[in-house]
Amino acid sequence: MRRPLAFLLAVLLSALTFADEVADRRANAGLRLFRALLAADIELTKKTVAPDQILIVFLYVDDKRRATDFATRFIAEAKERDKLRGMTIATEVTNDPNFAAYGARIPAGVFIAEAPGRQALTSVIKYGIQRHVIVYSPYEGHVESGVLGGLSVEAQVRPYVNRETLEASQISLKSFFLGVAKVYQ
Repeated sequence: MRRPLAFLLAVLLSALTFADEVADRRANAGLRLFRALLAADIELTKKTVAPDQILIVFLYVDDKRRATDFATRFIAEAKERDKLRGMTIATEVTNDPNFAAYGARIPAGVFIAEAPGRQALTSVIKYGIQRHVIVYSPYEGHVESGVLGGLSVEAQVRPYVNRETLEASQISLKSFFLGVAKVYQ
C-alpha cells in the first residue's frame, strides 16, 4: 500500500514543481512586457512621484522576497540603467491590495508578483481604474478578470490588454503597442 502512496506523492510534487516553473517563466516574461506596456503609456511622463521619477509597486501575498527579486530585476533590465522614457524608476513592494500607505504617491504601475485571492485582485483592479494606474499580472485568467495588462502565451508570447479596463482607467497607449497586443474585449 505504501508504494502507490509514495508514487502518488512523487507525481503530485512533480506537478506542483512544474506549475511553479510555469508561473516563474510567465512572471519573467511578464517583466519585459510590463516595461513595454509602461513605455506605451502616452501619459507616463505625467505620472511622476518626484521630478522625473516614476514609482512602480510590486504586489505580493506572502512571499516578499519574490516581489523584491522582481523589483530588482525590473530595475536591472532597464535599458538606460534605471530609467524608463528618460525617467528614473523607484520600486517598492507591498502586500496591501488597497495601497493605503501610498496616498497621493500614486504609482505609474503595479506588477502583481504573486497571485492574490479574488477579493484582493478586485481591489487592485479598482485601484488601477480609479487612479489611472497600469496594473499588470503575468497570471493566467487575470486579464479576463479585469487586470489591465498581462501576457498571452500562444504560438508566441504577446502583450495582453483588457480593453474595458484600459478605457475605464482612461489610459492611452501608443497605437503600435495595441497593434501587437492581443486585446480582450
